[in-house]
Amino acid sequence: MTSDRIPPPRQRLLRSLVLLLCLGVLGWTGLRVAGQGFHPRDDALRHVAKVVSGKPWTEILVVRPEISMDSHPGWHALLGAVRSVTKADKQSLLNFSVLFLFFAFTMPPVFYLRRGEAWIAALALSAVVSFGPVCRLFFGRPYIASMILILLFCFLWERIEEKKRPGNELAALAVAAALAAWIHGTWYLFTLPLLALALARRWRALALVAGAVGVGVVVGAALTGSPLVFLHQMLFHALESLGKKDFAHQLVGEFQPFAGEAPALFLAGGLLLWRRARGAWEMRVVDNPVFYLAVVGWIMGFFTLRFWTDWGWPALAFWVAGEIQAVLEAYTDVFSIRRLFLAGVFCLVLLLATTNDRDSRWSGGAAVWPDMEKATHRPWLPEPGGILYNDNMDLFYQVFYQNPQGPWRYALGFEPIWMTAENLKAYRRMQLTRGKDESYRPWVEKMTKRDRMILIRHRKPEIAGLEWHEITPTVWSGKVSEVK
Repeated sequence: MTSDRIPPPRQRLLRSLVLLLCLGVLGWTGLRVAGQGFHPRDDALRHVAKVVSGKPWTEILVVRPEISMDSHPGWHALLGAVRSVTKADKQSLLNFSVLFLFFAFTMPPVFYLRRGEAWIAALALSAVVSFGPVCRLFFGRPYIASMILILLFCFLWERIEEKKRPGNELAALAVAAALAAWIHGTWYLFTLPLLALALARRWRALALVAGAVGVGVVVGAALTGSPLVFLHQMLFHALESLGKKDFAHQLVGEFQPFAGEAPALFLAGGLLLWRRARGAWEMRVVDNPVFYLAVVGWIMGFFTLRFWTDWGWPALAFWVAGEIQAVLEAYTDVFSIRRLFLAGVFCLVLLLATTNDRDSRWSGGAAVWPDMEKATHRPWLPEPGGILYNDNMDLFYQVFYQNPQGPWRYALGFEPIWMTAENLKAYRRMQLTRGKDESYRPWVEKMTKRDRMILIRHRKPEIAGLEWHEITPTVWSGKVSEVK
């Protein structure tokens, strides 16, 4: 049956069943993960807490003077709008963050691929051979906006190159770039798709995409209200975050180098060998911007993991889906029962591989953290106008989420480079000495009675000058003793 004929009712039904099956399993997967009590443990918490607090970062963190504005204004605006309309509480906003971003990334390819089940198969293969990038789709963080931009680029670049007037495609890419810049802020990394186009020698597409992305970045920056400050601060943030440390282990985990992601290489290599074995080899399979973007992201992953997870892996997932789609189109009719059966198999594998609770990755309950609403906890949290000195970003995420209205500021928040020069110097010393007690002396010497030092320890800290109390299991709070 040719594609220009109107399919009879039974064929329309089968096509609809495949679509509903794919969308249904994605919906079920997201809800199943959330239903097991999944609780993100990092930035998703601070985004929600910031919106609930209603305060700027300068009233939440003790920040260096170069930091003057929000780094994710679009995401906070969206969460604020959701909260305003729905009156959602913290947990509801957190669930929204996880599910909305997961669906926003995973569902559109089902519609724009000719065989939507190929995308389900690509996700299923990723979940089986290398679960890390798939797991990150549930973190509820705005970097997924940039990953969505990558998917859109993968889908549109060829149309932009081949169409005489690709106005709609360029407009869509510009809008996506504007939203990604406004929501996530890493506008400087939008050059990676341009690099991929250059490597593939797609000069017309390069010029057009560069123009669309450039317009999008300008619009996204303008939405912040302070475009030049925003563009400068985000670039300053990146350069300082990756450059101001002595050793790689001083970076947060996702900024550290990765180990090469060998399973992803085996997956890509296996698909290429399969293509050659069935006599369908074409140079354009690897000589194209999507494949080059995956390779660039993989290579740069040895510098920082997130080049792979946020930029290389989405391109690879799209490329894998394209390879699977080519096989499906060659061996199954678009309206056959076999297609429905294979779609069901792909959906089942994705569901089982993703939602299983291995090592309690989804059901691992949140620990008990200090709560200013509890009378026994309040004396051991900072007083109004005080500072909470901490050496662990996880503690910041959890305590800030638990106490978004806390009338104090944090010495260390979500990124060390935001700290004042004096606090950062002390923090780097703590990292180099693996948290030896004497490294905390600079903080102890400037603490006042309003301040607290809160550390995660299995035993009582032996830091002189402070009186210690275990607020909750393994969470110790120290306040200035009568005699330091």
